[in-house]
Amino acid sequence: MRAAFAGSLDRLGIDRVDLLWLHQEDRSTPIEETVEALAGLPADRVGVSNHPAWLVERGRAHARTIGAPPFDALQLNATYLRPRPGTLPPGVVHRFGVLSDEQADYAAEHGLEVWAYTPLLSGAYDNPAKDIPDVYDHPGNTARLAALDAVTAETGAARGQVVLAWLLSRGIRPMLGGSKLDQLDAALDGVELKLTPDQVERLDAADRHAWAAPFARH
Repeated sequence: MRAAFAGSLDRLGIDRVDLLWLHQEDRSTPIEETVEALAGLPADRVGVSNHPAWLVERGRAHARTIGAPPFDALQLNATYLRPRPGTLPPGVVHRFGVLSDEQADYAAEHGLEVWAYTPLLSGAYDNPAKDIPDVYDHPGNTARLAALDAVTAETGAARGQVVLAWLLSRGIRPMLGGSKLDQLDAALDGVELKLTPDQVERLDAADRHAWAAPFARH
């Protein structure tokens, strides 16, 4: 890990990073050993992606024990639509890779940032040439898409822009990987879009009871 990190610094031409991500857990290595190795790296912060909440907490506890900065950010797959239980969206290869109620609640309780990868379904919200993946095909998402379309019509924005605005309204930071300049411009317009409290509530309430809020902030 140290050698890989040193190589990254060299290729980037820098001597320190703001935020270092651990992209996937490795059960063959105790999390305590990983935390101890991270403690000596020139990184201001460390976040974890595709880790269960219990393992994140164990790593944070060990970091506090040895006087090292604890993990303070989670990176998981999250978007407005929800996958069917027991399924993983395309591109998610880890069973803890989709933001769950437990992970969101843990992050809110402990003040961890939540970052979302693949928030726009690789363009499927707005690109007619791309189908929304089958894992999102269920009645709950029929209701969510109807709510999304209603808010999209009210704002005059694109579906994906409303999704970005909704994620930010829940305190979730979307991570984007556009390949064209117009995609970047559209995404920046989306993060600038401000939804009204009523619009956020209608998007939230589309397919759930009041207590079942997987992305809720406390």
